[in-house]
Amino acid sequence: MLAPSQINRWRESSSDYKMDAPNLLTIPVELRELIYGFLFSGYNIRHGFKSSHIPDDKSESSNRIALLLTCRQVFAEAWRHLPLNCTLHFRGTENLLDTLLSVDQSVITRIRHIRVRAFPFPLYASGRAEYYPTYYAANALTLLPGLCLDTLVVEDCWHGFGMGDGWRDVTTYFDIETLLKSAAWKELTYITPCTDFIASGYDHRRKRLAQPETWDEMIKESDGAESGATVKMFIVLYKQEKATGDERTEDGRIMQPWAAKPGHEVIENWRVAGPEQDLKGEVRIVARRGKMARPVQLGLSEKRTWKELKGKEGGFVPEDWKPYHNDMADAMGWLYGGWGRRMQLANSALNS
Repeated sequence: MLAPSQINRWRESSSDYKMDAPNLLTIPVELRELIYGFLFSGYNIRHGFKSSHIPDDKSESSNRIALLLTCRQVFAEAWRHLPLNCTLHFRGTENLLDTLLSVDQSVITRIRHIRVRAFPFPLYASGRAEYYPTYYAANALTLLPGLCLDTLVVEDCWHGFGMGDGWRDVTTYFDIETLLKSAAWKELTYITPCTDFIASGYDHRRKRLAQPETWDEMIKESDGAESGATVKMFIVLYKQEKATGDERTEDGRIMQPWAAKPGHEVIENWRVAGPEQDLKGEVRIVARRGKMARPVQLGLSEKRTWKELKGKEGGFVPEDWKPYHNDMADAMGWLYGGWGRRMQLANSALNS
Protein backbone atom coordinates (compact mmCIF):
# COMPACT_ATOMS: atom_id res chain seq x y z
CA MET A 1 0.00 0.00 0.00
CA LEU A 2 1.27 3.46 -0.89
CA ALA A 3 2.09 5.90 1.88
CA PRO A 4 0.12 9.23 1.93
CA SER A 5 3.23 11.16 0.84
CA GLN A 6 3.63 8.83 -2.19
CA ILE A 7 -0.04 9.31 -3.12
CA ASN A 8 0.36 13.10 -3.01
CA ARG A 9 3.45 12.96 -5.22
CA TRP A 10 1.56 10.73 -7.67
CA ARG A 11 -1.32 13.20 -7.80
CA GLU A 12 1.00 16.15 -8.39
CA SER A 13 2.65 14.31 -11.29
CA SER A 14 -0.64 13.25 -12.86
CA SER A 15 -1.77 15.48 -15.74
CA ASP A 16 -5.26 14.02 -15.49
CA TYR A 17 -5.49 15.04 -11.85
CA LYS A 18 -4.30 18.57 -12.61
CA MET A 19 -6.84 18.96 -15.37
CA ASP A 20 -9.75 17.79 -13.21
CA ALA A 21 -8.75 19.52 -9.94
CA PRO A 22 -11.47 21.97 -8.85
CA ASN A 23 -10.63 25.58 -7.94
CA LEU A 24 -12.50 28.79 -7.15
CA LEU A 25 -12.98 29.75 -10.80
CA THR A 26 -14.45 26.37 -11.79
CA ILE A 27 -17.54 26.79 -9.60
CA PRO A 28 -20.52 28.88 -10.79
CA VAL A 29 -20.21 32.66 -10.36
CA GLU A 30 -23.33 32.71 -8.17
CA LEU A 31 -21.54 30.52 -5.63
CA ARG A 32 -18.41 32.63 -5.84
CA GLU A 33 -20.49 35.69 -5.01
CA LEU A 34 -21.78 33.96 -1.87
CA ILE A 35 -18.23 33.03 -0.89
CA TYR A 36 -17.01 36.62 -1.28
CA GLY A 37 -19.87 37.93 0.83
CA PHE A 38 -19.26 35.37 3.58
CA LEU A 39 -15.50 35.98 3.50
CA PHE A 40 -15.77 39.73 4.17
CA SER A 41 -18.73 39.65 6.57
CA GLY A 42 -17.68 40.43 10.13
CA TYR A 43 -14.41 41.92 8.82
CA ASN A 44 -13.32 45.18 10.52
CA ILE A 45 -11.13 47.82 8.92
CA ARG A 46 -9.98 50.54 11.33
CA HIS A 47 -8.95 54.09 10.39
CA GLY A 48 -7.24 56.67 12.56
CA PHE A 49 -6.18 54.33 15.37
CA LYS A 50 -2.60 53.75 16.47
CA SER A 51 -2.88 50.35 14.82
CA SER A 52 -4.80 51.11 11.64
CA HIS A 53 -5.92 47.57 10.91
CA ILE A 54 -6.97 45.17 13.65
CA PRO A 55 -9.55 42.65 12.45
CA ASP A 56 -11.46 40.42 14.84
CA ASP A 57 -9.43 37.38 13.84
CA LYS A 58 -5.78 38.32 13.26
CA SER A 59 -4.87 34.84 12.06
CA GLU A 60 -7.24 35.09 9.10
CA SER A 61 -6.79 38.76 8.20
CA SER A 62 -4.07 38.35 5.59
CA ASN A 63 -5.87 35.44 3.93
CA ARG A 64 -9.03 37.47 3.34
CA ILE A 65 -7.33 40.41 1.66
CA ALA A 66 -4.84 38.16 -0.14
CA LEU A 67 -7.74 36.77 -2.14
CA LEU A 68 -7.97 40.10 -3.99
CA LEU A 69 -4.38 39.65 -5.20
CA THR A 70 -4.74 36.18 -6.70
CA CYS A 71 -5.77 37.21 -10.22
CA ARG A 72 -7.58 39.94 -12.14
CA GLN A 73 -10.83 38.01 -12.45
CA VAL A 74 -11.10 37.31 -8.74
CA PHE A 75 -10.23 40.94 -7.95
CA ALA A 76 -12.90 42.22 -10.35
CA GLU A 77 -15.51 39.94 -8.79
CA ALA A 78 -14.53 40.18 -5.12
CA TRP A 79 -13.57 43.80 -4.44
CA ARG A 80 -17.18 44.99 -4.71
CA HIS A 81 -18.13 42.73 -1.80
CA LEU A 82 -15.60 44.29 0.59
CA PRO A 83 -17.47 47.59 1.25
CA LEU A 84 -20.81 45.76 1.18
CA ASN A 85 -19.88 43.37 4.00
CA CYS A 86 -17.00 44.76 6.07
CA THR A 87 -17.33 47.28 8.92
CA LEU A 88 -15.38 50.53 8.63
CA HIS A 89 -14.41 51.58 12.16
CA PHE A 90 -13.27 55.22 12.49
CA ARG A 91 -11.50 56.71 15.46
CA GLY A 92 -13.42 59.97 15.11
CA THR A 93 -15.55 62.11 12.83
CA GLU A 94 -12.63 63.78 11.08
CA ASN A 95 -11.06 60.37 10.36
CA LEU A 96 -14.32 59.38 8.71
CA LEU A 97 -14.29 62.48 6.52
CA ASP A 98 -10.58 62.22 5.72
CA THR A 99 -11.13 58.70 4.43
CA LEU A 100 -14.51 58.83 2.70
CA LEU A 101 -14.11 62.20 0.99
CA SER A 102 -11.07 60.74 -0.79
CA VAL A 103 -12.77 57.68 -2.31
CA ASP A 104 -14.88 57.34 -5.42
CA GLN A 105 -18.64 57.83 -5.27
CA SER A 106 -19.18 54.22 -6.35
CA VAL A 107 -17.48 53.10 -3.13
CA ILE A 108 -19.56 55.46 -0.94
CA THR A 109 -22.81 54.01 -2.28
CA ARG A 110 -21.67 50.46 -1.50
CA ILE A 111 -20.61 51.00 2.13
CA ARG A 112 -23.10 49.31 4.45
CA HIS A 113 -21.56 49.26 7.95
CA ILE A 114 -19.81 52.10 9.82
CA ARG A 115 -18.74 52.53 13.44
CA VAL A 116 -17.43 55.91 14.60
CA ARG A 117 -16.85 57.94 17.76
CA ALA A 118 -18.96 61.05 17.31
CA PHE A 119 -16.57 63.90 17.95
CA PRO A 120 -18.04 67.26 16.94
CA PHE A 121 -16.05 68.55 14.02
CA PRO A 122 -14.77 72.10 13.61
CA LEU A 123 -14.51 74.21 10.47
CA TYR A 124 -11.52 76.50 10.76
CA ALA A 125 -12.85 79.38 8.68
CA SER A 126 -10.65 82.00 10.34
CA GLY A 127 -7.56 79.83 10.68
CA ARG A 128 -7.54 80.53 14.41
CA ALA A 129 -7.86 77.41 16.53
CA GLU A 130 -9.24 79.33 19.53
CA TYR A 131 -12.37 80.42 17.62
CA TYR A 132 -14.37 78.19 15.31
CA PRO A 133 -17.91 76.84 14.96
CA THR A 134 -18.27 73.22 16.03
CA TYR A 135 -20.88 71.01 14.37
CA TYR A 136 -22.71 67.80 15.17
CA ALA A 137 -21.26 64.53 13.95
CA ALA A 138 -24.52 63.92 12.07
CA ASN A 139 -23.76 66.93 9.86
CA ALA A 140 -20.68 65.11 8.58
CA LEU A 141 -22.94 62.56 6.89
CA THR A 142 -24.40 65.27 4.64
CA LEU A 143 -20.97 65.58 3.01
CA LEU A 144 -21.36 62.01 1.73
CA PRO A 145 -24.31 61.96 -0.70
CA GLY A 146 -25.40 58.46 -1.65
CA LEU A 147 -24.40 56.95 1.70
CA CYS A 148 -26.86 54.14 2.43
CA LEU A 149 -25.93 52.21 5.58
CA ASP A 150 -27.49 49.04 6.91
CA THR A 151 -25.94 49.72 10.32
CA LEU A 152 -24.44 52.84 11.88
CA VAL A 153 -22.87 52.46 15.33
CA VAL A 154 -21.93 55.72 17.05
CA GLU A 155 -19.95 55.98 20.27
CA ASP A 156 -20.36 58.89 22.69
CA CYS A 157 -17.23 61.03 22.82
CA TRP A 158 -18.24 63.14 25.81
CA HIS A 159 -18.49 60.60 28.63
CA GLY A 160 -16.31 57.91 30.11
CA PHE A 161 -12.95 59.66 30.18
CA GLY A 162 -12.85 61.05 33.69
CA MET A 163 -14.23 64.46 32.75
CA GLY A 164 -16.89 66.05 34.97
CA ASP A 165 -18.09 68.90 32.77
CA GLY A 166 -21.89 69.17 33.00
CA TRP A 167 -22.35 70.42 29.45
CA ARG A 168 -21.45 67.03 28.10
CA ASP A 169 -24.83 65.63 29.21
CA VAL A 170 -26.70 68.06 26.97
CA THR A 171 -24.34 67.70 24.01
CA THR A 172 -24.67 63.91 24.07
CA TYR A 173 -28.45 64.22 24.13
CA PHE A 174 -28.47 66.45 21.05
CA ASP A 175 -25.91 64.26 19.29
CA ILE A 176 -28.39 61.40 19.58
CA GLU A 177 -31.32 63.50 18.42
CA THR A 178 -29.56 64.89 15.34
CA LEU A 179 -28.45 61.39 14.35
CA LEU A 180 -32.04 60.13 14.68
CA LYS A 181 -33.10 62.87 12.26
CA SER A 182 -30.43 61.96 9.69
CA ALA A 183 -31.22 59.77 6.69
CA ALA A 184 -28.13 57.66 6.02
CA TRP A 185 -28.97 54.50 7.98
CA LYS A 186 -31.46 51.65 8.36
CA GLU A 187 -30.40 50.80 11.91
CA LEU A 188 -28.67 53.19 14.30
CA THR A 189 -27.05 52.23 17.60
CA TYR A 190 -25.75 54.99 19.86
CA ILE A 191 -23.55 53.82 22.75
CA THR A 192 -22.88 55.98 25.81
CA PRO A 193 -21.08 54.56 28.87
CA CYS A 194 -23.46 55.97 31.51
CA THR A 195 -26.95 57.37 32.11
CA ASP A 196 -25.82 60.96 32.68
CA PHE A 197 -26.89 62.20 29.22
CA ILE A 198 -30.50 62.23 30.43
CA ALA A 199 -30.58 61.26 34.12
CA SER A 200 -28.34 64.04 35.44
CA GLY A 201 -29.96 67.19 36.80
CA TYR A 202 -27.87 69.44 34.56
CA ASP A 203 -30.55 70.74 32.19
CA HIS A 204 -31.63 74.17 33.38
CA ARG A 205 -33.01 75.02 29.91
CA ARG A 206 -35.21 71.91 30.03
CA LYS A 207 -34.30 70.67 26.58
CA ARG A 208 -34.20 66.96 27.43
CA LEU A 209 -37.47 65.04 27.33
CA ALA A 210 -38.56 61.65 28.64
CA GLN A 211 -37.06 58.93 26.48
CA PRO A 212 -37.26 56.71 24.49
CA GLU A 213 -40.97 57.42 23.94
CA THR A 214 -40.41 60.94 22.55
CA TRP A 215 -37.81 59.76 20.03
CA ASP A 216 -40.00 56.80 19.15
CA GLU A 217 -42.90 59.13 18.36
CA MET A 218 -40.56 61.33 16.31
CA ILE A 219 -39.34 58.51 14.06
CA LYS A 220 -42.87 57.10 13.67
CA GLU A 221 -44.08 60.53 12.58
CA SER A 222 -41.28 60.62 10.00
CA ASP A 223 -41.58 57.07 8.63
CA GLY A 224 -45.23 56.28 9.36
CA ALA A 225 -47.02 54.94 12.43
CA GLU A 226 -47.52 51.53 10.80
CA SER A 227 -44.10 51.35 9.14
CA GLY A 228 -42.41 49.40 11.90
CA ALA A 229 -40.02 52.25 12.75
CA THR A 230 -38.91 52.11 16.39
CA VAL A 231 -36.55 53.71 18.87
CA LYS A 232 -35.70 51.64 21.94
CA MET A 233 -33.38 52.30 24.82
CA PHE A 234 -31.44 49.62 26.69
CA ILE A 235 -29.14 49.59 29.68
CA VAL A 236 -26.20 47.22 30.12
CA LEU A 237 -25.83 47.03 33.89
CA TYR A 238 -22.38 47.31 35.40
CA LYS A 239 -23.34 44.36 37.61
CA GLN A 240 -24.42 41.79 35.06
CA GLU A 241 -25.63 39.29 37.65
CA LYS A 242 -28.62 41.60 38.24
CA ALA A 243 -29.44 42.01 34.55
CA THR A 244 -32.49 40.50 32.87
CA GLY A 245 -33.40 40.45 29.19
CA ASP A 246 -33.23 38.51 25.97
CA GLU A 247 -31.14 40.90 23.85
CA ARG A 248 -27.37 40.98 24.13
CA THR A 249 -24.44 43.09 23.01
CA GLU A 250 -21.91 41.82 20.49
CA ASP A 251 -19.71 40.64 23.37
CA GLY A 252 -22.52 38.74 25.10
CA ARG A 253 -23.62 41.21 27.81
CA ILE A 254 -27.33 41.42 28.61
CA MET A 255 -29.23 44.49 27.42
CA GLN A 256 -32.45 45.18 29.29
CA PRO A 257 -35.08 47.77 28.28
CA TRP A 258 -34.63 51.11 30.03
CA ALA A 259 -36.52 54.40 30.19
CA ALA A 260 -35.72 57.67 31.91
CA LYS A 261 -37.27 60.98 32.88
CA PRO A 262 -35.20 64.16 32.48
CA GLY A 263 -32.97 64.65 35.49
CA HIS A 264 -34.21 68.12 36.40
CA GLU A 265 -37.79 66.80 36.68
CA VAL A 266 -36.69 64.05 39.04
CA ILE A 267 -34.80 66.54 41.20
CA GLU A 268 -37.82 68.84 41.35
CA ASN A 269 -40.34 66.05 41.97
CA TRP A 270 -39.05 62.67 43.11
CA ARG A 271 -42.49 61.12 42.49
CA VAL A 272 -41.97 61.10 38.71
CA ALA A 273 -38.95 58.82 39.00
CA GLY A 274 -39.47 55.14 38.30
CA PRO A 275 -37.24 52.31 39.51
CA GLU A 276 -35.32 52.46 36.21
CA GLN A 277 -33.97 55.90 37.14
CA ASP A 278 -31.64 54.37 39.74
CA LEU A 279 -30.04 51.84 37.38
CA LYS A 280 -26.39 52.41 36.43
CA GLY A 281 -24.66 51.12 33.33
CA GLU A 282 -23.91 51.58 29.66
CA VAL A 283 -26.88 52.87 27.65
CA ARG A 284 -27.66 51.91 24.06
CA ILE A 285 -30.23 53.70 21.92
CA VAL A 286 -31.30 51.41 19.06
CA ALA A 287 -33.35 52.91 16.22
CA ARG A 288 -34.73 51.12 13.16
CA ARG A 289 -36.23 52.85 10.15
CA GLY A 290 -39.65 51.98 8.76
CA LYS A 291 -40.31 49.58 5.91
CA MET A 292 -41.04 52.34 3.37
CA ALA A 293 -38.31 54.74 4.52
CA ARG A 294 -35.53 55.76 2.13
CA PRO A 295 -32.30 55.40 4.11
CA VAL A 296 -30.17 57.32 1.61
CA GLN A 297 -28.16 60.42 2.45
CA LEU A 298 -28.93 63.04 -0.18
CA GLY A 299 -26.62 65.62 1.37
CA LEU A 300 -24.35 67.95 -0.53
CA SER A 301 -23.00 67.32 -4.00
CA GLU A 302 -19.70 69.18 -3.61
CA LYS A 303 -16.84 66.73 -3.91
CA ARG A 304 -13.90 68.24 -2.10
CA THR A 305 -11.37 66.94 0.35
CA TRP A 306 -11.87 67.55 4.05
CA LYS A 307 -8.80 69.77 4.06
CA GLU A 308 -10.29 71.94 1.30
CA LEU A 309 -13.64 72.18 3.04
CA LYS A 310 -12.11 73.29 6.33
CA GLY A 311 -9.88 75.84 4.62
CA LYS A 312 -12.53 77.36 2.36
CA GLU A 313 -12.36 81.14 2.61
CA GLY A 314 -15.36 82.54 4.43
CA GLY A 315 -16.12 79.16 5.96
CA PHE A 316 -18.18 76.23 4.78
CA VAL A 317 -21.50 76.44 6.56
CA PRO A 318 -24.61 75.00 4.87
CA GLU A 319 -27.75 76.87 5.92
CA ASP A 320 -29.35 73.91 7.68
CA TRP A 321 -26.32 73.22 9.88
CA LYS A 322 -26.51 74.44 13.46
CA PRO A 323 -23.37 74.62 15.60
CA TYR A 324 -23.58 73.50 19.21
CA HIS A 325 -23.84 77.02 20.58
CA ASN A 326 -27.14 77.58 18.73
CA ASP A 327 -28.70 74.84 20.82
CA MET A 328 -26.88 75.89 23.98
CA ALA A 329 -26.40 79.65 23.85
CA ASP A 330 -24.97 79.70 27.35
CA ALA A 331 -22.25 77.26 26.32
CA MET A 332 -20.50 79.65 23.95
CA GLY A 333 -17.98 80.58 26.59
CA TRP A 334 -17.17 76.90 27.09
CA LEU A 335 -16.81 76.08 23.39
CA TYR A 336 -14.83 79.18 22.50
CA GLY A 337 -13.31 80.70 25.62
CA GLY A 338 -12.82 77.20 27.04
CA TRP A 339 -10.96 75.89 24.00
CA GLY A 340 -8.20 74.35 26.13
CA ARG A 341 -10.79 72.43 28.16
CA ARG A 342 -12.40 71.03 25.02
CA MET A 343 -9.04 69.94 23.64
CA GLN A 344 -8.24 68.28 26.98
CA LEU A 345 -11.45 66.23 26.64
CA ALA A 346 -10.79 65.33 23.00
CA ASN A 347 -7.17 64.34 23.63
CA SER A 348 -8.11 62.21 26.61
CA ALA A 349 -10.72 60.35 24.56
CA LEU A 350 -8.53 59.89 21.47
CA ASN A 351 -5.61 58.57 23.47
CA SER A 352 -7.62 56.09 25.51
